[in-house]
Amino acid sequence: MNQNLPLFKSPFVLLLMLGVSFMTLSCASNNSEYRTTNDHAPTEWAYLGEDKNYQVSTTDITKLEWWRSFEDPLLVKLIEEGLESNYDIARATNRIRQAQEALNSVRVDKNPTLDTNIKTRKSTSSEESGLGRTSSVITTQFQTSWELDLFGKFKRNTEAAEANVQLEIAAMNGVKITLISTIAESYIAFRATKDDINLNQEAAEYLRSYVELAELETQVGLESIDQVQKAKIQLANLETNIIEKKTRLKETLLAIDLLLGAKPGETLNSLDHSTSSLKLPSTIAISIPADTILQRPDIQEALRRLQVEAAKVGVAEAQRYPTFSFTGSIGLEALAINSIGNSGANFSTIQASLLAPIFNSGALKANVNAQVATREAALEIYRKSVANGLNETEQALLNLNSIKERVKTIAPALQLSRNNVDLTNSRYEIGLVSFREVLKSREELNSLKQKQSSLTFDELQGVTQLYKVLGGGWAYESEPANIQTN
Repeated sequence: MNQNLPLFKSPFVLLLMLGVSFMTLSCASNNSEYRTTNDHAPTEWAYLGEDKNYQVSTTDITKLEWWRSFEDPLLVKLIEEGLESNYDIARATNRIRQAQEALNSVRVDKNPTLDTNIKTRKSTSSEESGLGRTSSVITTQFQTSWELDLFGKFKRNTEAAEANVQLEIAAMNGVKITLISTIAESYIAFRATKDDINLNQEAAEYLRSYVELAELETQVGLESIDQVQKAKIQLANLETNIIEKKTRLKETLLAIDLLLGAKPGETLNSLDHSTSSLKLPSTIAISIPADTILQRPDIQEALRRLQVEAAKVGVAEAQRYPTFSFTGSIGLEALAINSIGNSGANFSTIQASLLAPIFNSGALKANVNAQVATREAALEIYRKSVANGLNETEQALLNLNSIKERVKTIAPALQLSRNNVDLTNSRYEIGLVSFREVLKSREELNSLKQKQSSLTFDELQGVTQLYKVLGGGWAYESEPANIQTN
């Protein structure tokens, strides 16, 4: 055999020709593209209505800091603190870092590798073999290897890793939306409970005055003991409700503490004696469904997951075809360390290999089919996410419109009740009615004020819910480059 066979003679050329011939099949065989359609996303909202409170515009809802429209600096402060200190956001940030480093690792897989190896070996042969001597070998070498991406395995792995980074960013944005809306909802609930406590305390004060007066009237026979007892029972129930609402208020503040990553009780100290108030926005920014819904983080997350699974189809498909790689090494080897530098101590090897699956009982094909099924399942999840987003938004619009209509109907009733209180007070002052009638008119007014307060805060919650389902407010940064990866 000719030991001086040039490198690019028949064995190497044969392997190269086989690799090129298999490569021509890749475009036809590695069909792992995915397709999504937006035909099911309508161009307008069914329950938007004709109310001028909605501003249909090209506003980027996803980046709108909608909570500022409530004009409450305390709410803005709480949300900013939550975005800085929330545990879930910290965890989501670390998941983005993890995905980015995984992407960096995958990107270099297609590049050649270079390693160095220094070793020494000492061996002693037996006397029975006729040698019976000890020898040492010192070796230092560099090794390199490179696998050609003939069928897109590395490319598809990179696509999957890139999509996974975007998936984690979408998940982060979803965490932000949930955090912001939950802080807003909890803060609105705090304000609603505090307002309800004030109204109940006002009612209790009038009822307490009636009990005192009724006890005096009982002594002179102007009032019955039964009426006094009923009033005392009513007052006791009202005071019990006030205590329960105060407990609920503290529970709400503890929930806000957890969202902010603060110590229990910190929010109570800053909010309990605050005087700021929430205002309903005069207009609500909204865009057409296709521009808004498809940017929701949960829909973006479903889309990125679909991209990941589609890329994995390509990886599974590539495993059905040959892999073509080069390996080589160059180094020095000698029996003594002082001989390493001699011209005769150098050695080198180079090898080209083609590894092709021949028979595996259909396992690789089954693996492709399984991954295709996974991709199709991810596609259905994406479609369902879009449909769910549309449905949630229509429900939020319907609910908010219903609240607005009820607010309109209660306003005139509230004014009539105030007029009735004034009239009853005037009649009581001239002795035409008893204090019981005054109390009754006050109770009716207080009941309407409680309904109005409840509807007002329900409307604030409705606006919050609408922006939540629209996917608004996730943005301060959205690009992976903005995440530090030290």
